[in-house]
Amino acid sequence: MGNADHNSWYSTGNENAKDGNHDDALIAYDKALELDPNHVSAWNNKGIVLARLKRFEEAITCYDKAIEFSPEYANAWYNKANALRNFGQSLVDKANDDRTNAPKLVNRSIALFDSADKCYDKGDIISGKKP
Repeated sequence: MGNADHNSWYSTGNENAKDGNHDDALIAYDKALELDPNHVSAWNNKGIVLARLKRFEEAITCYDKAIEFSPEYANAWYNKANALRNFGQSLVDKANDDRTNAPKLVNRSIALFDSADKCYDKGDIISGKKP
């Protein structure tokens, strides 16, 4: 398998993601990224799969990688915003069941929602929806 194969691994990842085979998709994206660590779309799509699995912190890390390599990639900013928002919401839900840690969880979720808003704005600026 030569270096050109990072794209076939990427395609395999996309097929698996589309079919809902999340674990296989993650394996394929990891193979693609092993061969080409700067594969922006593989980072982005790996993040999407992780977010579907509610592994929001890992998803955010992937979006950060995509953004690091391609700061003008509006989609990655929007995806990161969604992951931050969903992560924040999951902490709010947890706070409802965990009275002891509720204040800490709620404070953290507020910070996540703020970060999400900034990422949405960034995406809007890049995609020209916002001056």
